[in-house]
Amino acid sequence: MESIDSRRGIHLPPIPPALAHVMPFVVWLACMTFFKGFDLYWVRTVATLFALIIFRPWRWYRGPQIRHLPVTVIVGAVVCWIWILPESAWMQAHGAWFHAFYQHFLVLPVGKIAEVDPKPEHITMAKLMIRLCGSAFMIALAEEVFWRGFAYRRLQQVRFIEAHPEDFSIFAFAIVTIAFGFEHARWFVGIIAGVAYGLLYVKTRNLWSAILAHMITNWLLGLYVLRTQAYQFW
Repeated sequence: MESIDSRRGIHLPPIPPALAHVMPFVVWLACMTFFKGFDLYWVRTVATLFALIIFRPWRWYRGPQIRHLPVTVIVGAVVCWIWILPESAWMQAHGAWFHAFYQHFLVLPVGKIAEVDPKPEHITMAKLMIRLCGSAFMIALAEEVFWRGFAYRRLQQVRFIEAHPEDFSIFAFAIVTIAFGFEHARWFVGIIAGVAYGLLYVKTRNLWSAILAHMITNWLLGLYVLRTQAYQFW
């Protein structure tokens, strides 16, 4: 159905599903490219929030289901642990060889330098909370809607909105998982995360399971960053 601007009598065409799925992610990437640094992170968060509100990609999906919550929490927490472990102090002390191998071969060069290394005088609680919430909620939602909601199903069929989670495609799954991994500097653990979120989506047949697991991962990772000041993860 077309929407109508009642004040002007203008008929507004409905937003195409593909555009609604892609644009929040594009906005995030654009802001990440042009608004760099700790002090400008709020631009990414606010812009992506507005894009999500405008395009509302979740309208094509049923909401989260309580029965999937335990496995969703477990997946989110385990992915966070896997993300941190290779670079943790414990690994440096007990597996120095693996830590060195990981840093040399399994992390892209950009990931070895913290994008955000704020000076003490620039750190405020408000800025930290915006960073935490933007990373945990905005990017997780935008990424999952794009990768699992759009890209995975678009590789299955042109009318992607008609593809269902149970119509599993190993080709589409592999392509999206690898692409998702290399979207991140830590591409190796990124691929592992992509497998985890993708399988969770397929098994639960609910995109919100993958979204919430991704949010949990990013939230826990953000808390770890705040506790340890390991800003390279941000």
